[in-house]
Amino acid sequence: MAFFTNLSTLYLLALLLPLFLAASTSPNDVLSSTLEVTRTASSSSDNNKHGKTDNNNTATTNVEPKRQRRRNRRCKCLKRFTKEVSQMIDERLEDFENKYLLHLNRDKEQSLAMQNEASSTTSRIQSIDKLLLRLNTDVVQTKEALSMMNSNLDVLRYELNHTRGDVRQLNVSFKELDVAVANLTHFVSRVEKMIPQGLTSPGPGGAVVSDPPKENYPRNCDEVFKQGGMQFQGDYYIMIKPDGVAHPFKVLCKIYNNSGWTVIQKRQDGSVDFFRTWEEYRTGFGSLEGEFWLGNNYIYHLSVQEPTMLRIEMTDWEGRTYYGEYDSFRIDNEKGLYRLHIGNYNGDAGDSLRSHWENHDGMPFSTKDRDNDGRYYDSCAEHFHGAWWFNNCFDSHLNGKYYHKGFHKNYFQRDGIQWNTIHMYSSLKSVHMMIKPAEAPVESEDDQKAMAAGKKDRSRSKGKGKGRGASKKDRKRM
Repeated sequence: MAFFTNLSTLYLLALLLPLFLAASTSPNDVLSSTLEVTRTASSSSDNNKHGKTDNNNTATTNVEPKRQRRRNRRCKCLKRFTKEVSQMIDERLEDFENKYLLHLNRDKEQSLAMQNEASSTTSRIQSIDKLLLRLNTDVVQTKEALSMMNSNLDVLRYELNHTRGDVRQLNVSFKELDVAVANLTHFVSRVEKMIPQGLTSPGPGGAVVSDPPKENYPRNCDEVFKQGGMQFQGDYYIMIKPDGVAHPFKVLCKIYNNSGWTVIQKRQDGSVDFFRTWEEYRTGFGSLEGEFWLGNNYIYHLSVQEPTMLRIEMTDWEGRTYYGEYDSFRIDNEKGLYRLHIGNYNGDAGDSLRSHWENHDGMPFSTKDRDNDGRYYDSCAEHFHGAWWFNNCFDSHLNGKYYHKGFHKNYFQRDGIQWNTIHMYSSLKSVHMMIKPAEAPVESEDDQKAMAAGKKDRSRSKGKGKGRGASKKDRKRM
């Protein structure tokens, strides 16, 4: 009975074996293995059946032929076959375990690694969220600080504008004071002229004392320098009285190249508006300590009393300095519209007063209310917000609008402080125009005529000042 149980077990294993082998072998191998095991099991079963019959016959007949013995010997290989099958099953199970269980372990390890990576990524995302939140808070705080700074800047801008208004009011007050002083000086001079010459007055103890001699003023800054009155570098504010001028006036003097220069124009910070009328440019405006235009009437007398030269110093917004000198310079009187006459150029700024395209030499002066330029269809002074010796219109314009950082509001209008040989589309930062007597004067016929006209004007003013029959117009000129 145990024998048949082993056979049935073997047969069942033979049927189940392909299921274990299917994962590691091909279908053909499984089929061949199954057929082989089944065939072996069938032959063993037949042998067992024949052996049982023979045993029964032997028990009855006690006869055992050779054939029967051979069959019985064949059945001895069953144990070996069973052992081989068991080994084969163990090997297949081991392979199955190695292939599938190890894969399952690897999958578990990979899933755990992925979970760990996901958790680390989540933690990183959380940390990034915290950083973004902190950054957002910083941005909000920065915006608040900027808005506060903007409000403070608005307050400062308002205070600055208010201060500028006060400065303008002070300038107006100073100008009125200067006018009052000039009127008083004129009145005193008229009183002095009315006093007969040689008049004496009793002094202390009845002694007769003569009047003190009249004070003599220098004609320009260079005379002061040559007389030793300007020994150090810096700004000097000196009263001068050029030939042909009735009353002395204060000017700004500078020392350069062992000479004293009289400054006729200064630009430095935009504190003074240079978009002025003809009368304002005639008499002058601004403050000698800040920005100013000396006045065309004064410039005329300074330039015709003797041969004069011009020097222009300029600075751009990058800190580069330039200069240009003209060996002769003069302008006509008001009847001649303060027409410009200049000589030969020397310097590193480039000649923008006598350029090929817009030559300013020989051009009359133009303001917003006196259009004397060479353009026919509009006013250069009105269009470019300034006053200058415009042609059509300019290659230089040093009385234009002051632009901080040099940027124009209109790129194509160029209404700033311009010297085109330095930069056509950027306004200058600072300018100084100054004059002095020419070093080696070479007088042309026009210069000689202008000098003669200046002498005639001076003689006429002297003659009119002595007599009482001068007209109102002449007395106003005085």
